Amino acid sequence: MLLVFTLTASLLMAPLQEKRVDESVGQAKQKQQEPIKPHLIPAEKIGGLPTDSKDQQAVLIGATTREAVLAHRDIFRECTEQREIKGEWTARWKAIEVPCTLLVVFGSWCSDSWTELPDLLALTKEPTPFVTIKYIGVYRDKKVDASVWPKGAAPQAIEKVPTIWLFVLQPGGDQKLLGSIEETAPHGQRMAEAVLDLLSLAH
Repeated sequence: MLLVFTLTASLLMAPLQEKRVDESVGQAKQKQQEPIKPHLIPAEKIGGLPTDSKDQQAVLIGATTREAVLAHRDIFRECTEQREIKGEWTARWKAIEVPCTLLVVFGSWCSDSWTELPDLLALTKEPTPFVTIKYIGVYRDKKVDASVWPKGAAPQAIEKVPTIWLFVLQPGGDQKLLGSIEETAPHGQRMAEAVLDLLSLAH
């Protein structure tokens, strides 16, 4: 009787063990098939830039400058050099007399940033003392440190890049959000014109 019971138990357990083995194999295959998410590869030297694992290109992360963006990738410099800024736009840019801040969040890996940012870079070739422009580079997760936002302004959700926010200086030193442009210029405009229209909200 003991031998029969042992054999019966073994026979009953066999399909369950096979199922567990099949499930383990399936899970292992699924893990192997899952694509590796793009990530930043740390800079090899102090002061260097991290690299995007997806395209193996350096990425600007955090606060940067117009000059650094132009020097970063050829596409920014070449597209900026090709952009014609109308005299009317230049006149509007120089006529601004309200202290304000443009916060520009972009991705140096992003094709929309390659397309749209050069218009702003070309428009602002000659700076005006009334407009402070802060360029913030982000990775594909679009995360930024809370400290990048102007004094008194609530952090904003970043869903697409580039996104340009306009803040105007308030009595007491805080900055108030007036508007933004997300990803591309609206209404078929060029980005330079759209930025000028955005700045007009500060008048």
